[in-house]
Amino acid sequence: MSTHADWADSAAAYVLGALPPAELDGFQEHLAGCPDCRRAVDELRVAADALPMGVHQLTPPPALKGRIMAVVESEAELLGAAGAGADRVPEKAPRRKERRAWWARPGFALAAVALALALAGGVLGGGLLAGDDTRTIAATMEPDGSDVSLEMRGDTGTLVVRDMPPPPEGRIYQVWVKRPGQDPAPTDALWSVNAQGDAQVAVPGSLDGVEAVLVTDEPPGGSQAPTTTPVIQASPA
Repeated sequence: MSTHADWADSAAAYVLGALPPAELDGFQEHLAGCPDCRRAVDELRVAADALPMGVHQLTPPPALKGRIMAVVESEAELLGAAGAGADRVPEKAPRRKERRAWWARPGFALAAVALALALAGGVLGGGLLAGDDTRTIAATMEPDGSDVSLEMRGDTGTLVVRDMPPPPEGRIYQVWVKRPGQDPAPTDALWSVNAQGDAQVAVPGSLDGVEAVLVTDEPPGGSQAPTTTPVIQASPA
């Protein structure tokens, strides 16, 4: 009979859909009788579901597809050289002491990094689990016509925009924070909207003491000082 110790390192892989079929059935069976693993799965699922909220939205460069396909083709060549059946999962899961941790398997590395970034970035600690005060602050948009707000959780904020036009051709939106008596400080939040004009953009860092969150359109790569009039303004206070 399996114990919690046998499956303690599998909760994150399960949440990310990264457990191989040979282990999935065993973990689900164990999950039904282990409150510790169920609690771990519930907590990690909140982080995984929140990942899209915290990602800076950027238009991917055209070269990205080529780089991804190069990696895919390289791995396909390696599998071909290894012979038929190299990518098959064993019918039986190996014994616990021989099973590699899920995060050590090459196919799961990217998923592990994504979930680790969510945890390290405060997705769990920033109020989603703790139930911190959450408030929505209306933002102004120039020109008017878009639905823009600043969603605050504790001292962190996320800009939520709907029906917003994309930045001018060859430009990118950049987020700035302004504190009293200081010029707007640049952030690394560079983004654009999707085809529907929507975006959710996490404002980097704490907004404690910030009097305004601003958005301007800037050259690719951003600027160290605003070069245009802000198109979005919101006050976290």
